[in-house]
Amino acid sequence: MNDFEIFLALNVKMPISYLGYRLRFISRELRGKRRDQQPTTLPCRSWRNLVLNAPIRLLEADKSQGNVSLSEVIMLAKLVTEAKVGEEIIEIGTFDGRTTLNMAVNSHASCPIFTLDLPQGDDTAFDVEEGEKSFIDKPKPGMRFVQSDEPSTQRITQMLGDSAIFDWSEHEDKAGFMFVDGSHAYDYAKKDTETAFRLIRPGGFIVWHDYGVWEGVTKALEEIEAEQKLGLQHIRGTSLVVYRHPEAA
Repeated sequence: MNDFEIFLALNVKMPISYLGYRLRFISRELRGKRRDQQPTTLPCRSWRNLVLNAPIRLLEADKSQGNVSLSEVIMLAKLVTEAKVGEEIIEIGTFDGRTTLNMAVNSHASCPIFTLDLPQGDDTAFDVEEGEKSFIDKPKPGMRFVQSDEPSTQRITQMLGDSAIFDWSEHEDKAGFMFVDGSHAYDYAKKDTETAFRLIRPGGFIVWHDYGVWEGVTKALEEIEAEQKLGLQHIRGTSLVVYRHPEAA
């Protein structure tokens, strides 16, 4: 995907998509129809106020069911450029590896990438949403980076396990960037968020997916913000929420 296509995605398609969402939301409210999206309360900000406008490369732009949107993968690619030399990049929820691949090609060559996914057929510590079982039940995670010939994929380590009970001790306080996109069930969203705060380094970013889409994710993030007043912010036109851990004093 070239620079012009990325520019169009951010500056034309993304605003139009957000406007369409708002119009559909208002229309359904006026007609008394059920909402497809969850009502949200986190402050909504333009990506320009939250994301460094760094040059990026984008691979595997085509979206499959269960993937982040084009504008969202662009946001992730830009945000991951801020991970500092040698810091870890950690992803909860590999799925097909599209986000993993794009984080690899846009991060510093010294940054190791760790991505965790649930093995096929394993029992889960918590109940998962019925609608996400098809995404869990796949032969092998990460196929988009496994099949890529990009040299940066050599920095990716595929880990298998249940994020709620996985031993994260080796990664505590080492992550310069974290992407939380595992199970969308409330208990998992809450637990994965607690994990993210243990792993993130001062100055690092945590990004969550599917805010305003899945009730469990939305509820968990809004509860955490209400309790801790962290400054979580929703990127307008996406289902991404961003948090930057304060720099060390």
